[in-house]
This record gives sequence, structure tokens and C-alpha cells, in this order.
Amino acid sequence: MKRPATFTLLVAVLLSFALTASAYEVVSGHPRLYFTAEELPALRAKCSGALASDYQTMKSWCDGHKSDSLPLASPDFYETHLAAYSFVWLMSQDDSYAERAQSIANYVMSHGQQNIEQFTRGGSYFFDWCYGYLSVSERETLGAAIVASGKNYLDLNNWDQMINYHSKPRLLRTLTAPGLAVYGEGISDVDARELCDVAYEHTFGGDHTLCAIDEIAGDGSYFEGDYTSTVLATKYREHCEMWASATDADPFAASGNFQNMSTYYLYEVFAKNGPGAAASMSGSRQGDSHNHTMPAATIRLAMYSLAKRYQDPRAQWLAEEIEAQGLGYVLSYDLWKLIVEKDTSLTAQSPAGLPDSWYFQTMGTVYMRSGWDYSESSEDVYAVFRCEKYPPGHTHAHQNHLFIARGNDLLAIDSGTYDNSVSSHHFNYFERTIAHNTITVYDPSEGTFGSYANDGGQIPPSVHVHGVYCGDASLPERDRGHIIGYQENDAFTYAIGDATAAYASYKLDLFTREVVWVKPDIFVILDRVRATSASYEKNWLLHSLDEPQIAGDTAIIQEGGSKLFVKTVMPSPFQMTKTGGSGHEFDVNGVNYAPSGGADPDHGAWRIEVRPTMSADEHLFLHVLYVADSSVSSMPDVNPIAADDVVGVEIGGHVVVFSRTGASINSVMYEYEG
Repeated sequence: MKRPATFTLLVAVLLSFALTASAYEVVSGHPRLYFTAEELPALRAKCSGALASDYQTMKSWCDGHKSDSLPLASPDFYETHLAAYSFVWLMSQDDSYAERAQSIANYVMSHGQQNIEQFTRGGSYFFDWCYGYLSVSERETLGAAIVASGKNYLDLNNWDQMINYHSKPRLLRTLTAPGLAVYGEGISDVDARELCDVAYEHTFGGDHTLCAIDEIAGDGSYFEGDYTSTVLATKYREHCEMWASATDADPFAASGNFQNMSTYYLYEVFAKNGPGAAASMSGSRQGDSHNHTMPAATIRLAMYSLAKRYQDPRAQWLAEEIEAQGLGYVLSYDLWKLIVEKDTSLTAQSPAGLPDSWYFQTMGTVYMRSGWDYSESSEDVYAVFRCEKYPPGHTHAHQNHLFIARGNDLLAIDSGTYDNSVSSHHFNYFERTIAHNTITVYDPSEGTFGSYANDGGQIPPSVHVHGVYCGDASLPERDRGHIIGYQENDAFTYAIGDATAAYASYKLDLFTREVVWVKPDIFVILDRVRATSASYEKNWLLHSLDEPQIAGDTAIIQEGGSKLFVKTVMPSPFQMTKTGGSGHEFDVNGVNYAPSGGADPDHGAWRIEVRPTMSADEHLFLHVLYVADSSVSSMPDVNPIAADDVVGVEIGGHVVVFSRTGASINSVMYEYEG
């Protein structure tokens, strides 16, 4: 009775493979990972022409490490060494480089280390790029080893049940590299084909990787944060590069995320972060990342790749600008990636013609910048307003958060650090509303936070992310925030975010934030907060690196050569206080949840809190923020505007008014002193 059932199952599995495989064709011949034989003349021309210096640097590195003892110092080196030596052999046809690659591969296989994922990929490059060097028997031995390693990796993971949107994209290249390298060679054919079929299914099919990425971030932005986005810019892009070169199935043709990624990074990067080879680009630090920085080399390589892929001159500009700032250093053994990815014939185009503001609708983020100076001496005003629809892993309870910098001076920051995703600092502070520039509403009996600190904030991502799979982004019950209005013109940018759903419904009925950026240096913010009980304390928060100075209704934050003036206009009456300093940097209700790995100045140490001193269900918070050079002693006069239907301010000859109730107003008349 068992035998027919087993036979039927086997037929079904083979049919499934056949149906999937029929959706793509693998090109014949080698090389085919990242590039094909037809591209070799152009690559060799780069190595002797425009990119000769980079090629010689990599070649010299290979020469200097040919005698390194085995095993190599780190498993990571199996991939990087095998790739570098194989590429140099392919460019030079000097057998000494292929011999070194072969000695590494033989050592790994003879010592039972072939299931290391770095060898799976590095061995695949060696098989594909040095195919002409290897004998038939050597190909069979190496091909079988890397396919078996890929199959082992396939069986170790549950590919349908991954819950972080970056996890599967990060892992897929370890199936793709051996599968596509060995496909059709008569070596472990069934397993090689299965690796390809699974990688294809989770890239192009159903509710899997590519579909999910474009569902949540088809405009180039990314929910899980600027740091985690680099996983897509590197590891997933490399997976896609191999598919695009080795098959007729091109992920880049189907992906809005890749096509628009250069726009995201153009707005996300805002200044060079310090001097020296270890410097990086500054970023607004969305979600889980250690510092307000972006890995410049990762962005540089990705932008060159996408510039070539889409003939995108602004992506080319960003890559060249990173290099011009003395950043984006590519390690010697990885320079083959630069040689492959850079289109030396493409002319760069400055982003100066782009708008001062950009609304990434799928992510729910508005970027505002007064210029495109990425240098360490930049004085550009830069701000980011977030009200995101969907909170998957590595996002925070930060809806209606506003970040502000001037050049490389961080003024209104994300506080805390990603020291450990299961640390006390992470769950009690870093991912929580208390660490961001938004609003808390404190219900002392709230149970939303489980065993962790009651910060009065939004429902933390850790509460609802588990069990959320690729494809779930469209479920309404996952929504946490929405940008419900946006306008940009030469004079100002306006955005309104509704973060009501981010809070427990039994304590909050409404929270909207309206942000007006009066270009280039004034921000007017109106928050409308309605709690279900007048007894729940509302706090308006703004974080800084160093101690703010408070005088009456105004706080002053100074960092480097810049100042941020923060003036409270409403509520009235109110109390403005500051929390922070040694032992209180990450304070929640009197408990300091310090990072397990120690704090860095970039993680912040202070926050301003503004709270009404008269109880009511609903309060309006109206603030004016003024960004200036550190030499400026005071902000322009702020004159409040109040009428039955509107509230607002006059500042520096500009008038900004809002509907008092949130209802639409066709016209209004008012008077203000001065």
C-alpha cells in the first residue's frame, strides 16, 4: 500500500520541479555568474584601462596572500579568497591564481568543511569562472561538493516561515550560486535543479520574496530601516545579479525597489560622518541600527550596479560622490565587484533638480533637505518625518517621529542602540516610543507591553511582528500609521501623519501630527492628541545628544556648529523638563535601561519633555523649531495666532495656521500682534 503512494508523491514532486523550471532558462557555457563569456572582453578592457588601478590592487593583494597557510583565518575568507583568485585568473589566464583557488577548495573539501556557506558561494565562483581551467573530474568533484553544500543549506531553513523581510533575501544567494553554476552540467542534476527552482520560487512566485519587497517598498524605500536595507542592496542584489546574468529571468525588470533604490539613498544620506578611512555617510537611522551612519562602500557598489542596470545617472552621481568624499573604500579582495558593476561610460547627473522633499508612500516617510552637500562641512538642514503603515521586524514604535540634523550635527535624534535584539535595553527602551521624538500617553494599568516597562507609548513591534510572514503587509490589522496628507512647493513642505492605530485603543482615540517645514530652517509642528481619560498623562518628547538648556518656554540644543531652538506655544499651561545625564540616559519611569555593550555619544543622553499641567481628554501641542548656526543667540520672534477655528504662529515674516479641530476650513480671517 505504501509503494504506490510513494510513487505518486515522487511524480508530483518532479512535476512541480518541471513546472517551476519551465519558467526560466539557464544560459549555456561559462562563466555565467554575474557576467557571461560575451562580457569578458569589456571586463578585461576595464582591467587594463579605466579601472586598471583597482585591478592591479586586487592582483597585488592576491600575490601577497598566495602563501597564506591553510585553513584561512576566518570562514568568510573562503568566499573572498576564492572569488578574488578566480577572477584574476579569468582576467589574466595566469594559472598560478587558479592553482591557489584550487588549493583552498581542495583543503576545504578534504577537511570536511564544505558545508560552510561561504565556501558554497566561493566554490561556486571558482567552478564557474575557472571552468576552463578545471579538468572534467575536478569539475565533478567540486560541483558535487558545492551542490551538496547548497542542498544542506536549503534543508537547514524553513523558507516559507521566515518572518523578517530581509532574512530570505539575505539567504537566497547561497542556493542561487551553486544551483546556477552547476545547472545542466550532468553533476548532481536533481539537487542543482532543486536549488534553482526553490530560489526562483522565492524570488518571482506567489507571496514570496520579490513580491513582498515590492509590496511594502516598491518605491525604493524599506520598512526595516536604512541599515537593514543594505541587506537588499548587497546580498539580495548579488542573488539577483546572478539570476540576471545566468538566466532569462531578470529580477531587476520586475522590481520597483531596485529601480527606485537610488532615490531612497539620495534622500537618506545627508553628510560625511567624520574624517578618516573608517568614516561613513550619515543616515537618519530608521529602526534597528547601531549609529546614525550608513555603510558607504555598500551603497557605493550598489549604486554603481543599479546605475549600470537602469542607466541611472543619479545613482552614478551618488556612487561617485561617496568616492569623492574619501569614502566607500572597497577591500582589495572585493574589487572584482567594482570592476564588474561600474559602467565607466555612464555620465553622472547631480540630484540638484530633485525636489527639496520626497514622500515615500509605501514606507510612510517624508524626507526634507535644503541642499545636496554631502561633505563633512555641510550646513544643509535635513529632516525626516515618519508615520509608517506596517511594522515588521527591525522597526520601532516611532510613528510620527521627526528627526532633524544640520550638516553633520545631529539635533533631534533617534535615541538608544541596537546592542542586542533581545536585550533589556532593546525591549524596554530602544524600540519603544520613549526613545523617539513623538508622543506618549501614560495609562498606569496598560497591559500592551507585557512584562516590559510601561513607557506610555505605542504598541512595540516585538508584540506583533512574530508570526508575520512575507505577503502580510497588506493586512489592515497590521496597520500602525498613515501619512494622510502631503504637499511640497518652493516655499514649504507639509505632511500630516495619523498614528492613532499605533496605540492601544483603550487609552487613545486620536493622535495626528502636522509638520510644516518653512524652508530652509523653520519647522512648525501641531499635534492633536485625544485620550480616553483625562487622567492619562501626555508627554511631548524630543531627544538630543547633549544636555539642552531650558529657559521658560524655549529649549536650546547645541551640537558642533549648529543649534536647534525648540519653543512651546501650546498647550497652556504646560511644563517643560529635561531628563538625562549620567545614569539617566535611557530612563523609563526612573529605571535606566543602558545598552549591554555600553553607550556611545551617538546614542543620545538627554530628552526634553513637554506636558500639559491641566487635565483634559484632548490637548493640542504646538511647537516651533528653528535650526541655526551655533553663533545665533536667539530665534526669530514667534507670535501666536488663535481664533475659534485656527491656531498657528507668525515667525520671521511667515504665517502658519492649522485647523483647531482638524476639520477642513475654506477660508479664515484673523489678527495677530505685529
